[in-house]
Amino acid sequence: MDPAEKRALKEKLAEKKIDFDKAAEELKVPASLLALYLKDDSNPVPKRIIDGLNKMIE
Repeated sequence: MDPAEKRALKEKLAEKKIDFDKAAEELKVPASLLALYLKDDSNPVPKRIIDGLNKMIE
C-alpha cells in the first residue's frame, strides 16, 4: 500500500467519523499499532487490516 492509498484510507475513515481507537477496537489491534501501519511510508500493511478498514468505510 503506497502512501497516497494510506492517506485516502485515513480521509475516508475521517469522513465516516471513525477514529484510530474505534477502528483498532473493531480490528482487535492496539491503536498505536494501527497508527504505525497507516503512517505515510511504504511499509507493508497486513491484508486483514486493510480488508477490515475497507469494510468499515463501506
